[in-house]
Amino acid sequence: MNILMLGRWVPPPRRPVRAMREYRFARQLLSRSHRLTLAFVTDNPDTAGPISALRSEFGDLEFAAVPRAWKSLTGAVSLATGESCTLSYFRSEALRTRLGDRMRRTPYDLVCVSSSSMIQYALAIDETIPLVVDFGEVDSQWWLQRALRGSFPSIRFFRTEAARLRAAEAAAARRATRCLAASQEAAEIVKRFAPGVEMAVVPNGLEVDNVPGPLWRSNWRAKTPTVVLNTMLEREMDLRDAIEFHDTVMPLLRERVPGVRLRIVSREPSSVPVGNALAGAEVTASVADPVPLLQQATVAVAPLRHGRDIQRSVLEPMAVGLAVVATSVARQRLERAGGEELLVADEPKDLARKIADLLLDEGARTELGARGQGFVAEHHSWSRMASQFVRLVEAVKQPSAPHSGPATEPLARAQL
Repeated sequence: MNILMLGRWVPPPRRPVRAMREYRFARQLLSRSHRLTLAFVTDNPDTAGPISALRSEFGDLEFAAVPRAWKSLTGAVSLATGESCTLSYFRSEALRTRLGDRMRRTPYDLVCVSSSSMIQYALAIDETIPLVVDFGEVDSQWWLQRALRGSFPSIRFFRTEAARLRAAEAAAARRATRCLAASQEAAEIVKRFAPGVEMAVVPNGLEVDNVPGPLWRSNWRAKTPTVVLNTMLEREMDLRDAIEFHDTVMPLLRERVPGVRLRIVSREPSSVPVGNALAGAEVTASVADPVPLLQQATVAVAPLRHGRDIQRSVLEPMAVGLAVVATSVARQRLERAGGEELLVADEPKDLARKIADLLLDEGARTELGARGQGFVAEHHSWSRMASQFVRLVEAVKQPSAPHSGPATEPLARAQL
């Protein structure tokens, strides 16, 4: 198939392209001999290296580079005129024109869009061409999360931008032949603002090839045994779990393993100050890549009771070979697991006992860590998730009849 892929193919410097969901999916499509055109807008002032790397891998690119200062000004104007700042920021008439020319010259079989900023280009394409929209974790939800921890007047801006961007996402969902999301929670969000759309969940995968294991497996030995909790501190429920574990389990654990250290890792900043609530714990937030910190730990914990993030709390530590102790809530959300990949406990005393046993028994945690790592490789690797994506894309057929009405009308109404 000839496939046009609209996304953010030149990500921010802290987020390498190879770590991106769409990159993994695109590589898998190439391996199946599909022909790809990557289309994007970038405000990166130093694009030569990233674009050269993309061209060497994928060959066919259509992109526009826009000055960051100018786009910031147009975003501010959009806020005043009732338009989504995100869509305005990434709008390029030059790219829109080139894509129109490409669509007339190239018989594309499918269009994929993986960033809400690129929805505006997808909705301008002939409706007889099937459209697959990968919402990931839903970009508009990111703005709503900012609103939860913002202050006036930023809260109003965040909520307004979320609503405007969500209207565009709803228009894309209605136009799409198939919609994807990275989690069941994200899929439910899409279903709420676009009832009746056909959804499929393709989770983010994990890197399992050539990943160094925990440092204690080498000649290096930690002076202090370390328990790590990889979580999302900006979410209230996950923060509650972290605080409850800190307050109820860690005192019992220190009775059995004096000096044990608790490290809490989060890619995002905390939604509220946590200094007093997590006194004595090492809280490392706004982490671009948690893997090095996970490798420094001895045992991982997933004390989920209110939170729901299995990917971070269970699967990411497993992927680096850490032994994991989790609650039954976490275990129930871990699909396909047979119960041998992690230890399960719910009561604080039981959690403390099982964690202590692993901290004191290198052989037990090595064996458990190896089983968990094998489980991730078999069921949650990037290659498996990308293969699932490709199967869904290849199953998309030409719609029997075009949708009624011009594609841009729902988006235009959403912006007013």
